Amino acid sequence: MRVLISGAGIAGPTLAWFLARTGARITVIEKNGSISSSGHNIDVNHSAITVMRKMGLIDQLRRFNTTEKGTQLIDPNGRPFAPFPVKKGSSGSPTSEFEILRGDLATVLHEATKDHPNIEYLFGTTCSKVISNDNDTVKIELSDGQVRDFDLVVAADGQWSKIRKLVFPQDSITVNDKDMYVVYSTIPRLPSDDDWWDIYQALGSRIVSLRPDPHGTIRAMFSRMPCNDAQRKAWQEMSRGDRKLQQELVRREFQDAGWQAPRILDAMEQSEDYYFQEIKQIKMSKWSSSRVVCLGDAAFAPTPLTGMGTSLAIIGATCLQAS
Repeated sequence: MRVLISGAGIAGPTLAWFLARTGARITVIEKNGSISSSGHNIDVNHSAITVMRKMGLIDQLRRFNTTEKGTQLIDPNGRPFAPFPVKKGSSGSPTSEFEILRGDLATVLHEATKDHPNIEYLFGTTCSKVISNDNDTVKIELSDGQVRDFDLVVAADGQWSKIRKLVFPQDSITVNDKDMYVVYSTIPRLPSDDDWWDIYQALGSRIVSLRPDPHGTIRAMFSRMPCNDAQRKAWQEMSRGDRKLQQELVRREFQDAGWQAPRILDAMEQSEDYYFQEIKQIKMSKWSSSRVVCLGDAAFAPTPLTGMGTSLAIIGATCLQAS
């Protein structure tokens, strides 16, 4: 069986790992020139941990653990309260026992699959056109000009999947707006930073948070729920704006938030790992069309608010392989 997987994030390489062991020949295409090292904290929970054990990757998950001790709230004076420490085997803390950065997990999965004789990776490559999709094969034109036939095509290329857009009618996809915006950046660590996920709730539906990572830096986050139509319009427009304009908006909205907001605002402008996200949930009435199937966030993006996107991607990959 010839399988094309679009997306070398979490769901795609997980599926490749399992399918390659059945004798399938896998081609993984990825729009980036290499595995992306960007991305912030993600959780591996519940049945996804069982999958990682089956793949022999539990030690790697522990090796790249973010070192986060738990979650705690911060009061207006900068003092921590209401701690929820990590407890092995417990889900009592928003911090997972297997807390890892998205880029680190993507690297672990790539390392576990890249040398398998049945798996090839094509970086800097996307699907340009789905020429045909019938009961026998899918004919795909790649961005490098190749035209290739596959028995199965898997869209694991994220929330705004290109293959999904090419194959599935728009009325089969529901995008639920959660009326929330999140701005991520990686900033320098200070001696005063601790190893907890520190969450500060500011007035005006604003949240500021800091999290440790295993690379000697700090993962910072601003989140905002607009309080009126004018704010909502400004944030919606900036979700499609350039970085400079986005950061000007964030500075205006958070400069008086308190706690560590001024420090983060200054460092954010220099950060190489910066991301402005409009929180939306993806639902599809049907995940497959003939020999094309959506997987992970392309099919069922639950939003970062749930903490379940990564686990669902891993579990979904194993369910697809089993079927």
